[in-house]
Amino acid sequence: LLVLLSFVGCSGVGSKNATISAIYVATSILSVILLLGYCTLIKKRQPWFILLFSAVAVVNIGYMSLSFSSTLNEALLSNRIAYLGSVFLPVSMLMTILKTCKITIPKWAVSVIMLMSVIVFLIAASPGYLDIYYKEVTLVKVSGATVLDKVYGPLHSIYLYYLMGHFAAMLAVIIYARVSKKIKSSSQAVLLLTAVFINLCVWLMEQFVDLDFEVLSVSYIASELFLLGISLLIQD
Repeated sequence: LLVLLSFVGCSGVGSKNATISAIYVATSILSVILLLGYCTLIKKRQPWFILLFSAVAVVNIGYMSLSFSSTLNEALLSNRIAYLGSVFLPVSMLMTILKTCKITIPKWAVSVIMLMSVIVFLIAASPGYLDIYYKEVTLVKVSGATVLDKVYGPLHSIYLYYLMGHFAAMLAVIIYARVSKKIKSSSQAVLLLTAVFINLCVWLMEQFVDLDFEVLSVSYIASELFLLGISLLIQD
């Protein structure tokens, strides 16, 4: 995948977009394989890990579908699919980190977080029906690749605050777990922090740098494997 990404940066426009679509196909296939592999090969499966692997697969399938969309309705549907995974992915990451750090929270708190996630998804999925998330959205073809040209609406910032809130909660949980000795090794805490910072840095980069490729499609896969490995390591 990193080799393909290097090709994206140094190839021509037409081949660049073909490469981008190829990477989305590769990340989608890999995400589904990892989901199936986790469900079949891991004996002590955890529901939040299943949600995490599922969310990553849904995100990447949404990115892939969007890159091949030929109409605005298809592109908006693909965008909703990607947001479905994107909204529930930070929830599953947070819950996975809580589980890994052996921290329990009340069931009502989990219900509130899930309800909040559903509301954020409905807002993010509103383009095509309402103008609260995107004021305007048009389909643009760039050398065969599909791109949504968006003008953000008044509620678009809610998703940004939602993500930042989850990232902050993850960092707080890891720091608390280390201070309270729920995580015995500083190296394990550093590894967990690294998994969070990778996605945070990539997400911030995508907010401020105009990229043709969703780098998160790759970083999400790395993060889910990272969290799985750390979880298994701490359990051992």
